[in-house]
Amino acid sequence: MNRRKIYHELMKPDDAIKRIENFIRLKPLGMETVKVEDATGRVLAEDVRALSDAPPFDRSLVDGFAVRAEDTYEAEEDMPVELRLKGKIEPGERPSLEVLKGECIEVATGAPIPPLADSVVMVEYTSIKDDKVYVYRKIRPGENIGHAGSDLLKGEVIAWRGSILTPMLIGALASVGVRYVKVYRQPIAAIISTGNELQSPGEDLSPWKIYDANAYMLASALREIGVKPLLMGVIRDEFEEIKQAVDDALDSADVVLISGGTSAGTGDLVYKVLESYEPGVLVHGLKVKPGKPTVIALADEKLIFGLPGFPVSCLMIFNLVVKPILAKLAGLPEYLLKASKVRARLSLRVYGATGRLTLVPVLLVRRKGFIAYPLGGNSGSIYRLSLSDGYISIPDNVDYVDSGSEVEVTLFRTLNSLPDLTILGSHCPALEAILEKLRAKYIVRSVNVGSTGGLKAVKEGIADMAGIHLYDPLQDSYNTPFVKDSENVVLVRGYSRLQGLIVARGNPLNIRSFEDILLKKPRFINRNRGSGTRNLIDYLLFKACERLGLKPSEIQKIPGYNVEAKTHTGVALAILQDRADVGVGVKYIADLYGLDFIPLREEEYDFIIRKEALNEAPVKTFLEILRSEEFKRKLEKMPGFKPPPNMGSILIET
Repeated sequence: MNRRKIYHELMKPDDAIKRIENFIRLKPLGMETVKVEDATGRVLAEDVRALSDAPPFDRSLVDGFAVRAEDTYEAEEDMPVELRLKGKIEPGERPSLEVLKGECIEVATGAPIPPLADSVVMVEYTSIKDDKVYVYRKIRPGENIGHAGSDLLKGEVIAWRGSILTPMLIGALASVGVRYVKVYRQPIAAIISTGNELQSPGEDLSPWKIYDANAYMLASALREIGVKPLLMGVIRDEFEEIKQAVDDALDSADVVLISGGTSAGTGDLVYKVLESYEPGVLVHGLKVKPGKPTVIALADEKLIFGLPGFPVSCLMIFNLVVKPILAKLAGLPEYLLKASKVRARLSLRVYGATGRLTLVPVLLVRRKGFIAYPLGGNSGSIYRLSLSDGYISIPDNVDYVDSGSEVEVTLFRTLNSLPDLTILGSHCPALEAILEKLRAKYIVRSVNVGSTGGLKAVKEGIADMAGIHLYDPLQDSYNTPFVKDSENVVLVRGYSRLQGLIVARGNPLNIRSFEDILLKKPRFINRNRGSGTRNLIDYLLFKACERLGLKPSEIQKIPGYNVEAKTHTGVALAILQDRADVGVGVKYIADLYGLDFIPLREEEYDFIIRKEALNEAPVKTFLEILRSEEFKRKLEKMPGFKPPPNMGSILIET
């Protein structure tokens, strides 16, 4: 006579995961190298750097004529300048002609820029007669030219470890010569469906039978998180058959998922099978409704999950327990699994299960916010689940939640999501150290648009925060003059960092100042317009011109002045790879790449934050890290950086 199985200790889902981690380390299962065209959706196992500049040469951004900008300065709509047409260059052709004074060469979009030309006038502002081109508009140096390395410089990180490879990212990798990438190996999860009542879809349904929905639902859920499903078919409720199926699955897969056969009924055998392995059953029963009859076991180093047979229960437990575990084996960052949540008003009273966390699927209706409508039915109603937009959670100590109550809805979604924190502003290696810790918990979008762009983005509510280092020469101070007249923002004290000239080891050209740059005309690598460093460069170059008695127009004659790098790292790499002789950046980066550094000044790098964002978890976490002793110690070890006593304090609140 069979006896019913009584559940051992019912556990909370989080406690169940912790128990598993006491037995095995949940980490990626290894790496493999794949072609980029086969890498969509895979997880990078290491940082990827650009193998070439993008673009690899100066090229035309428009159809037009390559010219010397100074030849167009007298051009007017009613008084065009005349240039001699010297030839034509198509994309892919090597430029063999030079553009001399009074000459031009026709170029197609994407064609290389010929020597001595410094700009391209669009064909719309010209006319041609015989071998003469008439230009009706003056242009500035660098106009309509995509400079070599303006998108990416050779050696710059283009994709970070843990990134999901998307079509856009793969295109970027291919554009700089990357053909192969190292990715985490995809775990293989075998799926076994148990039950005498089950049939596979596609067969004619026999009386008193049901189709197996769980195997295909789980296979789809596995693919969403980068795990390969291996369907093992439907197995009858017989101990030996289930045991043989699990043995076969363990030989073929990294993880085994069993659907059905986990509750305390007399015909349910999965827990008995799992008890036959070593170390055996770790979890039998969860404090969750639906999903109580869940079994988790370990066979040597391989996990086996016994999931409830009812589809709603099965998928809820998969999302709550199995998914976070498998994601770690696949190398996915935690933030990709974090479900989005919205606040909503509950339309009907719903009841909880005493002593268990209750999950209730709901529909969402937008009505001056959201209304959450609970869907009826039981845990066997897969259609109910397919209609729902998310679910609400009723704690184990709450009997019911009344209609009209504000509830939090956890949304069902794919791995794609909006960022938790958007940072637009100036590039800084120390900021990257903070973001590295933040990215373990949140989706962080960080774009280097420069201090000016970041300041504007925060003021307009586009960004949550920005790192800025804007110098006001009239007040001889950083950042505060640019923030004090803003609305609904705060300025938080960051840290100090040393900016200076970066040159090759040994300083072969003996460059010591901006005066040397103006007089010696070395190859210069500039920073992007709008960045705090670019503003500092232009100010110091202007002052150097004053001291030398030169016109400010001499600044434009510096070789490479119009070639821009978006980061301090980009500047260092250009010098290291002998594509430039000098640039401006922080001491930390110069030391990191073994380059010489000539100090210019110590500057203040602070953070402007939307006032409303101060109460949001990502910003709170950011400030906690900024104010921490751990970050202070890290900063002190970074050459050229100094943590002030008031780091993390609010300087201005508007």
